[in-house]
Amino acid sequence: MYGRKLILGVVATATMGAGVAVALTAHAATNTYEAEAAEATRAGGARIASCSACSGGKKVGYVGNNSGSLRFNGVTTGVAGPATVTIAYASGQTRSAQLTVNGGTEQTIAFPTTGGFSKPGTLSVTVTLNAGGNTLRFGNRNGWAPDFDKITVASASTPTPSPTTQSPGPTPPSPPTAPPPPPPSPSPTQAPSIPPGDAAAEAAVVVRVNEERVRAGCPPVAVDDRLAAAARAHSADMAARGYFSHTTPEGVDFSKRITNAGYIWSGLGENIAKGQRTPTAVMDAWMSSPGHKANILTCGFKHIGVGLAYDSSNTPVWTQDFASPR
Repeated sequence: MYGRKLILGVVATATMGAGVAVALTAHAATNTYEAEAAEATRAGGARIASCSACSGGKKVGYVGNNSGSLRFNGVTTGVAGPATVTIAYASGQTRSAQLTVNGGTEQTIAFPTTGGFSKPGTLSVTVTLNAGGNTLRFGNRNGWAPDFDKITVASASTPTPSPTTQSPGPTPPSPPTAPPPPPPSPSPTQAPSIPPGDAAAEAAVVVRVNEERVRAGCPPVAVDDRLAAAARAHSADMAARGYFSHTTPEGVDFSKRITNAGYIWSGLGENIAKGQRTPTAVMDAWMSSPGHKANILTCGFKHIGVGLAYDSSNTPVWTQDFASPR
C-alpha cells in the first residue's frame, strides 16, 4: 500500500442495555490511488509531472498516442462486484482513453475539458472488481489521453446491518470519498497535546490489535501521539455533541482530522464504535466485522492511535486510527 492514500471509512454502531445485542454495519473501503505512486506502472512515454493543484502536487501525462499507458495495480474495495471509479484528471481539451480492468474488455471513456492541464476535475465510471487486488489500465491508441491525477474506488453497494434483539441503532452515513490531501501541516515532530482519555483501556486495545496483527502475519503498529490526539479528540467530540460518524457536523472527515493533528500520511484507516464497555468487547466487535477487521489487519499501517470518551449517559465512544507516514 506504500505510496497510495488509502481512504477506508468503516463504521461500527452498537446499542447496549439489557437484552440488546450489538449491531454492526460495515461499509466497504473507499481507496484512493495516486497516478505517480510507486505501485502504478507507467509505460511507453507516460511520465510524472508537477501539478500544484493536483493531489500530492503531481500528475501523470503523456498517456496515449498509441503507446503511453498508466496502470493502477492492487486496486481493491475489499469486496467483489460493482465499484465506482472516480477519476481525477486534468485536460485543456476534450480527450478520451480506453480503460481495461484485469486485462478484460476495453471501455472507452470520454473526458470533457477541465479548463486546463493544471486544473483537475473528476469523472466517475462503474466497473466490476474482484475481491482481491485488481489492475486498471488507461491508454489511448487513437490520440492523447488526459493527464491523470488519481483514482478513488468505492464499492457500489453496502452490506446491510446484522439483526439485533431489539431495534437497531441509527444507520450511519456512507463513508466519505477521499479528498485531495491538504497542504503539509505542522512538522511531524510537533505532536499536539493529547486530550484526556482512558489510557489503560486504550493501551489494552493496542495490545489486542498487535496480537491480531502478529497472528495474521503483519508487523505490530506503534502508538503515535498525533494519531492518539486525533482519536481521543474525535471520540470526545462525538460524545459531547451526540453524533456518530467519521465526519463531523461541519464536514471535517478523518483524513483532515489526522492531517490537522500533524501526521503527514500516505495511508489511513479509521474504526469507530459505541457502547462496548471493555477493550475486549470493542475488539471482538471490530474483528467480527469484515470492514473493521480489514483496517486492523492492513499490514502496511505503521502507527495507531486509540481514543475513548463517555457521553452524558456514560456510554463509551471509541475511535481507532491507523496510518502510514508519507
